[in-house]
Amino acid sequence: MRTKIARRLHLSLSPDVFPSIPAQLKVAEDDFLAAHQQASVISVRLNPRKPTNVFAEAERVPWCAAGRYLVERPAFIYDPLLHAGCYYVQEASSMFLAEALRQHVDLSRKLCVLDLCAAPGGKSTSAASLLSDESLLLSNEVMPNRASVLCENLVKWGQSNTWVSQSDPKQFGALGAMFDVLLVDAPCSGSGLFRKQPDFAAEWNLDLVNQCATRQQKILQDAMPSLQQEGLLVYMTCSFCAEENEQMVDWILATGEYESLPMKEVSRWGILETQSELHGGYGYRFFPHLLKGEGFFLSVFRKTASSFDHTPSVDARMPMSKSEAAILANYMDMEGMLPILHHDQLMVIQEAHYPYLKAFRASIKLIKRGMLAGKMIRNELIPDHELALSTSIRKSLPAVELSKEEALTYLRRGTLCLDTHQKGWLLARYQQQNLGWVKHLGNRTNNYYPTHYRILT
Repeated sequence: MRTKIARRLHLSLSPDVFPSIPAQLKVAEDDFLAAHQQASVISVRLNPRKPTNVFAEAERVPWCAAGRYLVERPAFIYDPLLHAGCYYVQEASSMFLAEALRQHVDLSRKLCVLDLCAAPGGKSTSAASLLSDESLLLSNEVMPNRASVLCENLVKWGQSNTWVSQSDPKQFGALGAMFDVLLVDAPCSGSGLFRKQPDFAAEWNLDLVNQCATRQQKILQDAMPSLQQEGLLVYMTCSFCAEENEQMVDWILATGEYESLPMKEVSRWGILETQSELHGGYGYRFFPHLLKGEGFFLSVFRKTASSFDHTPSVDARMPMSKSEAAILANYMDMEGMLPILHHDQLMVIQEAHYPYLKAFRASIKLIKRGMLAGKMIRNELIPDHELALSTSIRKSLPAVELSKEEALTYLRRGTLCLDTHQKGWLLARYQQQNLGWVKHLGNRTNNYYPTHYRILT
């Protein structure tokens, strides 16, 4: 398999495929190929809203304050803190998105952000950690099974300003200029991940590269009308091929609607700045022989073309139900929050986001809107798992601290024998981090961990 990877890499770096290869890499091609004989780097990104001491001594990823390198890969599935949303397992190079947003976006502003190709959720959770509570992040994935994984990861991350949709890119373009930031982690041929996922090399070929480039253009063409004037477009791939990177930069700039934005002081991290052949657009490449990470490409653009602002009116408000707000106030601070009862499902969104709910409802398939608080039955709330993992939930709610063995039993949806005099709904916690709900009845404890999330091994 390693020999096959080397052959594929030689082909992907040929002048016909990659005419704009940086001079530094041409000189160091042997080092580049040698790096692919080494094991891939293991890294995680911490959730700043669920602080723990996990990985406290680990080496930091230089371009992401929350990123950590691990010496070896632990059995993540058996770590309750992963299921609590305290960290996300993410490839280090792709964490560079956080630096791109910090350099080019005023993150203190109220923003509306679309992560167009968001599954499984690494870029979305990274962006969410940087945004203010008043901002809205809409994470989209067109494939149902991948959208389900995306939704699960955002539920674990715990922020109420993250929504999930399952729609085609052209449906966002049809909305008009609504978003301040558009993230496009485009489906690509995957040559940058050969070391991490060697099976990709067996399927890689030049036809696949060209097919992906065509698809990337279609995705961008469909979605770019949704970006407001002066809005930021961040384009990303995990490919080494110029067709999917620098040539796509030229394609975007050829529309005449965007300017390319440089990144400051990134060469100190081993990141290579390139410029596209036709229009000199900036791109940033990650190579595994120059830094601790896999192959990655990122380019940032500012929309300069005038566009009609389709931001929903802030006057479009829904009256708050005092009874539902009073029930939820037992669980969380309701200032600036709006409860919405749909049949028997009680959701909570930011009041300021209600106009977006109305704007999206007609054409965008939303599968997560804010936070699902629970089910209302005879004026009683049956709390949902999403409420337990929310960063907005009150710390003072009744809870039971579990050992690691008990926590894993809980995550397998097994039977717990709790030594507690508290009855009713309790938060199951591990190292002070919420895992979900149990209901203690005195003589037994009912485990309410979601069946579709449970550990099966």
